[in-house]
Amino acid sequence: MIRRMIGFAAVLGLAAAVQPLCAQGFGMAKTTVTLERKLPALMVLPGNTIRVQVTGHADQADLAKDLGALLETELLKDDPQLRDDETSPAVTVTCQITDYSHPAPIVTRQPAMGSIPAQNLIRITGSLNVSFQAKAGDGRMLGSDNISVKYDQEFDSSGNNMSQGIMKTMTNPFHRLKGSSGTDDEQNKPPTDSELRSKLLDDAVQQMAEQIVNTTESIQVYLAKDKGAIEEGDKEAEAGLWERAMETFETAPELPKKEDDAYRLNNTGVAYEALGYQASDAKTALKFLDQAAIDYGKAIDAKSSEKYFLGPQKRIETAIAHYKKLEDEQNAPPPTVAVSTPPPPTPAALARSVPAADPPASAAHGLNNAQIVAMVKAGVDDATIAQTVRVARAVDFDLSLAAQNQLKADGVSTTVLHAMKERWAKELTSGK
Repeated sequence: MIRRMIGFAAVLGLAAAVQPLCAQGFGMAKTTVTLERKLPALMVLPGNTIRVQVTGHADQADLAKDLGALLETELLKDDPQLRDDETSPAVTVTCQITDYSHPAPIVTRQPAMGSIPAQNLIRITGSLNVSFQAKAGDGRMLGSDNISVKYDQEFDSSGNNMSQGIMKTMTNPFHRLKGSSGTDDEQNKPPTDSELRSKLLDDAVQQMAEQIVNTTESIQVYLAKDKGAIEEGDKEAEAGLWERAMETFETAPELPKKEDDAYRLNNTGVAYEALGYQASDAKTALKFLDQAAIDYGKAIDAKSSEKYFLGPQKRIETAIAHYKKLEDEQNAPPPTVAVSTPPPPTPAALARSVPAADPPASAAHGLNNAQIVAMVKAGVDDATIAQTVRVARAVDFDLSLAAQNQLKADGVSTTVLHAMKERWAKELTSGK
């Protein structure tokens, strides 16, 4: 089920972080760009109250307690309209921890390589698997998934990350910015046992929250800095003019060395990524994000040794997968209404059976929200109400965001809302 009202935005904050040329990391000077990405939920919640329940093996009691607290906090933070209700919630999210593993670090000996002396490498691993499902108060399944989070990175004897930034990394590559702390130190230092546990929990919670409610992620990415067109495009990006920045980066002359031109391609990818987060619908977002993935891939091909080119490509792949689920659901045909015996009552018969409800003046112009709610409260099944919407002579629905929230609070199902939106769209295009 998909939340139809999609909000995408890119709030762009630039923190100047110019760094000199270096052998590893970013091969050009760079500036840090913070994008605010808003992902639409993959479920439609029928109300504003929620309860989170987490279970696990006997030795996972503390882990289950922490996962439940973190998930509940994240859901309430991302959706201010939600509130916790332990007695009669509109939605219950049930989680089962199926596996948690944090083996002892693996130590291997790396032989001397040129000027680099032999040293010990420490590989730290961990994984967390959680199955979850969200159900409405009436037992309807709203959505479910199996979440798998893994951590697998290697560090040298000085504590430097040797994993190239992405080949062995967290399942969810989006970095959630906290305060003003930088990402490099966090990713290049080996985590303690408690830090690794927190990383796994945070990532699992984020993956579940993205499906249940609208979420906001702060993503820190790099723009290469150079003279000429690159500098001009950076200034346009800093001003939030991402379409102009994209054109500037794309039309800039290719740098003579492909290893250098890789940074121009990276900047183009960032511009397309920002445009994707600004898109107002899933189809447009996918178009921009697909192009960002192509440019990030070209940058990697041109300079595979640049570890910071790898993260964005994985990040984009995750976002694209989310938006494709959204688009697939939006393009799915409406559910088939099975004709029962005896056949469903006619709209006229239904109208007679619906209790008087003081409908607004607009009711005379067609079937309206109040009448839909009255049918729901009268116990008419969803398939019959949806069929009534489709065959009504005229409709006069209010499908604003506030009205949709009220309809959901009054018990109107996703099936009926979908039928109302389809019929209202036809009403508008017909010019009635």
